[in-house]
Amino acid sequence: MRVFGDKKLEDEGGEQFEQEIGGEGGGAGATRAATLLPIMRYAMMIVIFSIAVMIILARMGVDIAPIFAGAGVVGIAVGFGAQTLIRDIFSGAFFLLDDAFRKGEYVDIEGTKGTVEKISIRSFQLRHHLGALHTIPFGEIRQLTNFSRDWVLMKLPLRVTYDTDTEKVRKLVKKLGQELLNHPQVGHTFMQPLKSQGVYKMEDSAMIIRVKFMTKPGEQFVTRKVVYESIQDLFAREGIHFAHKEVTVRLADQSVDSLTEEEKQAVSSAARRVIDADEEAAQAAGGKKADDGR
Repeated sequence: MRVFGDKKLEDEGGEQFEQEIGGEGGGAGATRAATLLPIMRYAMMIVIFSIAVMIILARMGVDIAPIFAGAGVVGIAVGFGAQTLIRDIFSGAFFLLDDAFRKGEYVDIEGTKGTVEKISIRSFQLRHHLGALHTIPFGEIRQLTNFSRDWVLMKLPLRVTYDTDTEKVRKLVKKLGQELLNHPQVGHTFMQPLKSQGVYKMEDSAMIIRVKFMTKPGEQFVTRKVVYESIQDLFAREGIHFAHKEVTVRLADQSVDSLTEEEKQAVSSAARRVIDADEEAAQAAGGKKADDGR
């Protein structure tokens, strides 16, 4: 049984599932067989060991009938005293039968996110992409979101100036999407090519054009880097300008020329703080969306 299990695990990619340390998570997980085999092997070892102990005791002349009777009484006592343990075990069994998650997949359980690193009979461990290790009993799971199944849709916002020809951008991005399908590093990861969704938001100093693409789970972050680099090179060649944050300062009954150097510096510092605050808020919102979008 052990030899068969080890051979099967080796065929399925092994018991250890490698993840890039410091990566962003969200990779595709192990196969269903590689996830279930270690648990089944552990359960079978317990059953075989228990039967072997009973046989040895019987061969030694020990009357095992009272042991079975006592085990029934103990089982009832354990059933009343360890309801949480039993709930965890049964919940885990149904989650695994439903194939809700596998080893190596990136999941979110009510705000706790991480890659499934280890699965036991009553709990499993999630490794956050920043290193934290969470242990969660199966019975505590009310909702589980799996970010490593089937496909991932990435939507990237691009800030451009108001004089940008959006139709030209659409055509250029569409052409770039077809070219990226042949990219030696990420071409094979695309399930749908890069394309523009047009203007979806307008700010004081910029139009926000959003582009999107579909890729395989775990490949989206490397692909995103290549897409950003390609768009930057494309816009530089075509004379399309990214918009920068701007703050307009209005002075009541005063002109800029009438301000002293100290006053000009104070106005500039105040504008800089506004820009920095907006950028920090955008980064915080982007980080939350990135976590939620895994």
